[in-house]
Amino acid sequence: MVDFTLNIALSILGISLFIVFIRFVKGPSLPDRLLAVDTATLTLAGIFAVLAIKSSFEFFIAVLILAVVGIISSVTVAKYLVKGKLF
Repeated sequence: MVDFTLNIALSILGISLFIVFIRFVKGPSLPDRLLAVDTATLTLAGIFAVLAIKSSFEFFIAVLILAVVGIISSVTVAKYLVKGKLF
């Protein structure tokens, strides 16, 4: 039953990643594309987490690092878009 649930979660996350990719390609503005990249990063972190649970392999630290780097990069680009400079 747990394996079935994890497969469903992977399917939903995969569909979500596909939809985010479409939003990235068709995004009419740069903030839309930034939001798509941030969402894709967190979706990939979710996929890695589900795969870690499914395979009993402990690479949750990689999931954590991916999520933190994704959020920091999104905040940095958003700050650049608003102010026009990074520092």
